[in-house]
Amino acid sequence: MRETNPQIESALNEISELVCQSLMKEGGQLTDRRDGLLRTLLMSGYKTTHDRCLMTDVESRVKQKCGECAMHRGGALSSITSDLSNKFNVLAKWEAHSPSDESPSKPANISSATDA
Repeated sequence: MRETNPQIESALNEISELVCQSLMKEGGQLTDRRDGLLRTLLMSGYKTTHDRCLMTDVESRVKQKCGECAMHRGGALSSITSDLSNKFNVLAKWEAHSPSDESPSKPANISSATDA
């Protein structure tokens, strides 16, 4: 496990717990809380590297927390963690763009675009 800060550890643990609950069909909070937790990870400095990614970090934690269920529902676990990883990557890419990357700014309303 690589070095992380307390905010990253907390978010990863919370995501892992929600994934365990989802695998055991004990709650649907993962979809409700996923985006906020992924944003917390991103803002806390979590980065995907060539040897580690969110999918493997969450999978290993889920296997530690709810090993038996995770073993029997490996396909579901992979699907959930892959989805989380994809959403994290999209969020990271979106956050990395500055407004000037895509198009110039535009006037907010018609009066600010004219001399009137």
